[in-house]
Amino acid sequence: MSTGSSKPHKGSRVVNCDCGIRSPICISNRPWSKGRRFYGCSQLEENRCNFFQWYDKEEDIGNVEDLKDELEMLIIKIRKIKIGNKELKELVRSLKAKSAKRRNETLFYKLAFLLHGLCMCW
Repeated sequence: MSTGSSKPHKGSRVVNCDCGIRSPICISNRPWSKGRRFYGCSQLEENRCNFFQWYDKEEDIGNVEDLKDELEMLIIKIRKIKIGNKELKELVRSLKAKSAKRRNETLFYKLAFLLHGLCMCW
């Protein structure tokens, strides 16, 4: 587990990950810690450090800084979803084009086979 760094900031503390950037407060979705808050790296997957630290200050739940941190993490998740959505749309478009091309080729070969058979019969 990384330790990162923290310093006081407007009644709350700011925690920086090992990348040196501010770590937003995230909410765990794991079955054994669902809903529990933690600090984590806010970089995208490929650049992310392994920083992790539990956030156990229940008295700060309504703090504006905490809400900003949660909002930052949600924005990052939305960006990832948009990137993934765009990639999926491009993949679907590509597969549809390939499917249409193969369908046309199949129809062409079936037609050619039928015409060849008709020509052989005359």
